[in-house]
Order: sequence, then C-alpha cells, then structure tokens
Amino acid sequence: MRKEKTFREKLLPLILALAAIPVVILSVMAIVSLEETLTDRYQEQVKNDLQQSVRMLDVTLDKYTSILHELSTDEEFQENVRNLGEEQGKGKAAGESIQQDFAYICRRNTGIEGMSLLGPRGTSLFYEREEEASKSDSWMDESLFVETDQEITYHTDTAPVFTKSGEQYLFHIIGLIKDEEENAIGQVVMSLNESVIRETIQNGSNTTTFIIDKGRVISSSDSSAIGISTKELSDDSSYVETRTMKDTGWKIEEHYSLSLYARTLWGQVIFELMIAVAVIVILVVVAYFMSAPLVRQVGRIVTAMNAARSGDFSVRLTADKKMPYELNRISEGFNDMMRQIDILDKQGRAAAEEQRNAELQALEAQIDPHFLYNTLDAINWKAIEKGELEISQMLGDLADILRYSVMNAGEETTVRGELYWLRQYVRLQQERIGKEILIEEDVPEDIKNRKLHKLLLQPFAENSIRHGFRDQQGECRLLIRMAQEEGLLHIVIEDNGKGIGERELEKIRQKEPENGHVGIENVRKRLQLYYSSRASLEFESVPGEFTRVHMYIPTEKGGDIDENRDCRR
Repeated sequence: MRKEKTFREKLLPLILALAAIPVVILSVMAIVSLEETLTDRYQEQVKNDLQQSVRMLDVTLDKYTSILHELSTDEEFQENVRNLGEEQGKGKAAGESIQQDFAYICRRNTGIEGMSLLGPRGTSLFYEREEEASKSDSWMDESLFVETDQEITYHTDTAPVFTKSGEQYLFHIIGLIKDEEENAIGQVVMSLNESVIRETIQNGSNTTTFIIDKGRVISSSDSSAIGISTKELSDDSSYVETRTMKDTGWKIEEHYSLSLYARTLWGQVIFELMIAVAVIVILVVVAYFMSAPLVRQVGRIVTAMNAARSGDFSVRLTADKKMPYELNRISEGFNDMMRQIDILDKQGRAAAEEQRNAELQALEAQIDPHFLYNTLDAINWKAIEKGELEISQMLGDLADILRYSVMNAGEETTVRGELYWLRQYVRLQQERIGKEILIEEDVPEDIKNRKLHKLLLQPFAENSIRHGFRDQQGECRLLIRMAQEEGLLHIVIEDNGKGIGERELEKIRQKEPENGHVGIENVRKRLQLYYSSRASLEFESVPGEFTRVHMYIPTEKGGDIDENRDCRR
C-alpha cells in the first residue's frame, strides 16, 4: 500500500520554491550593487592616499629647500664663498667656516647625508655626515654639480652609494648662490637620503607607491623597485592612480592590487549566498514547526539545557499556558535547578579567588633578605667612612622599597610608579656593590600611566646586578624599553653584563632555572595568575655582550590610572 504524504511533506517543497526565487533575485541585485560600491570605495581610497602623499612630500621638500635658501642667502656665508679661492690664510678660514655651517645643518636635520659647495674659480668643498669632515675619496665628487640657472634644482640618482652605514640611495637639491647683483657665485648641494621621501608616502592597505623621475623609480615603499623603469611597473592586476608634482616634475604612482578587491568581492558574494541559504532554511523550518507547537517547546527546553551545559547558568525557561501541564512542570523544575547551580557556582568562584589572592601574596612576599641586610650595612659604612649624613635618605629609600614590596599584595600600580621604585632599588644596590649603574629608560609618556602589577621588573634588575654585573670592569648599563604592539605591552629589560651561557639560558627557557634565578619563576607564575596564558616571557643573551628579557603583557581599553598613585613626586 502506497504511503500518502502528510500536509507537512506536501507544504515543504512549495514553501522552499516560493522562498528561493525572490531570495535569489535579491541576492543577485545586492551583489551587482556591492561590486559598484566596492569599486568606487577603493578608487576613492587610492586617490585620497595619493593626494596625501603629494601633500606630505611637498611639505618635506619645502622644509629642506627652505634650509638651503636660508643658507645661500646668508650674507656671511656668501662672503665665505667669495673668499674661498683667495690666498691661503683667508681661503682656509672661509673653508673652515663653511664646513662648520654644513656640519651644523647635517646634525640638526635628519636625512641629510652630506653638503657640497662649488665656489668661484672652480673651488669646491664636500662634507659627509658619517665622516664629519671633507672627503675627496668618498661618494661625494664634482658630479653632484649640474649646470642650471634656476634657484632650486632637483637632481636624482638611481645608482646606490656606499657609506659606512652600507648601501644607500640619495637625491640632491641644488641651490644657486647669488650676490647682491643677482650674479651666481656658486652652487650648494644638499644630498638627502631616499628614506626622506619614502617616509612621506601614505600607503593604504594592499598598495605600493612609486616616485618616478625621468622614467625611473627614485623612491618607493618597496625599496627593491628603486632604479627600475616605468615599463617594468606595468601590471594588469593592479589599479593605478598617478599625480605629477609641480615643482619637481616627479610623478607619483600608486598601485592598488586588485587581489584584495577580488577577495573582498568574493567574500561578500559568499556571504550573500550564505544569507540566502539561511533565509530559505529559516522559512522552511518555520513552516515545518507551525504544525508542531509542542515540538517547539521541547526544543526550547533542549536549547536551555545545552546553554547550561556550556556554562550559562543564567538561562531560564518561560511557562506557556498553552502547553501541557507536564512541560510547564519541567520548565519550573529546570529553573529551580539553574538557580541552585548558579549559587553554587558563585560560591566556588569566590573560594577560587580567595585561594588565588593567597597564592599571589605568598609569591610577592618572596624577597631576598640578604639584599636588605647588605644594603643596611652599606648605608652604615658610607656614613662612617665619609662622615656624611646620608644614612637618613638611604634608610628612607629602603623603607619605601619594603613598604612597596610587602603591602597590598597583588595590587596594581602604574608603569611610572614601577619605574620609580625600580630606580630606588637600583640606587641602593649600587651603593652596596660600589659600582655606578646607569639606568636608561625608553618609555613613551602615554604608556607611563598604564596599569601594571607590582614587582614585575625588579627580579630581572636584581639578576642583572647579582649575576650580569659581577666582576664587570666597564660601565654597567640597565635599559628599560616599552612599546605598545598589537594589544600587548612589550617590555624589554636589557643589561650589558657578562651574559648567560647557552646551556643555562635553555634551562631558563624550559622553566628549569639555576640557583639564583628563582625570581624568574616568581614573575612567570605571577604573570600566569594575573593574565593567564595571555602573558609571556622570552629570553636572549650573548655571552660577554648582553642579556635581554622580553615581557609581553596584554593591555585593555581604559588601562590608564592616576599617575600619582603609588608614585612619589
């Protein structure tokens, strides 16, 4: 006997067809509109980035041309240029004065690699930043000067020069030196590093910018492209926008790779298709369950149970008078059970937090008593030997450190406060060991007010003093550097001590520190308690040169606190 289809089975294909047709039509229309929108958006982005690059480059070049103009119009400088070819004494004095002007300009302005002068009667001077003197055998020679009657001339060179810093690309700004009668008496050339141009380039995502002069690339966000011809830049897979600079005649090209555009478009297409499929499925599901309200109620109960299984004990079920008595009783019983579990969960969390605080207090209470005794002894002997009343200050510093170390275990301070107490600690230690320890801090001001748990830096400073600076004959330096990197506060503690051998370093990395490095494990455990697995420690060292510790701590929005907290002024 043939089984007849139920109403639900007959209705489902019809609902599916009626839902699919309009959804497909709307999806196609949405994709076409999206393609046009994406095209306009990316083209506008490229134009804006290119315009910004042009503005920034104009500002940068104006800065250096202004310097060049100010120098060439200076009366004292003009007089020295005229005297350059005179008798030996007068000409020598003029040359030395010009070299001083060049040195001053190079030191005050980054990016200027050298200055050159062509004076009367073929006289010339060259100043190279790295040599700090005039050098005839360097990359600087008479080829830097070009025939021109313009006050400012730009000269580019795609061939690299070789300096002490390595291979570099340069471009030159040439200024005419004129006397009171507007007669040219010489040329002054400012040789700039290509990076001066490159740093002005505003690159958007997935774009490459090229600055072109005389058909060749003179600067680019891709340094490997410098020197290639424009023919080699042709790329059918990129959208190209071009601008020409008025003063220099340079052409700026911005190439936007269409691969990102294609990925974005296809991603949106897939997203639209997923939405279409989801809409069809929802319509079919709704039609299916319209004939089964009882099943829907059971589904709600199952969903709530799954949420509770996932750890959400706040989920509750709502009674429906239209449902059978038994299902409402199940819902009420489920709600009572969730309330009891929620209470037990909160009690368990509170107990775990108490245990965590106890562990933190135990960890942060670990302080070397020898440091305290030795410091007190050093203070006493210093007062006896020198007959000075410095003991009060030193005792005060020591008391502050004790108070900061043992009070309010687990409490947060600021980066500024932690650095302050670290300086106090190092100052006492250097009095004890009889060596000056130079602390260098490279910490931006916006980072100094960020929250930081106490005593995270001191153990590493202690290891540097105890082990790294042991038997150190030269200068003892301790560098503290911090930077914000992709949601993490990157802290670097570096010393110039004797370093750590590869075997011992590997033990530290494997959490098997030698005796004397228990402070490292103290910090590692506290980082895990404070930040879970989001924080980490990394170590590197070269024996005889340095030891460097990298600490990565996650940062959160609103992570700044009052700068006066836990920090003496």
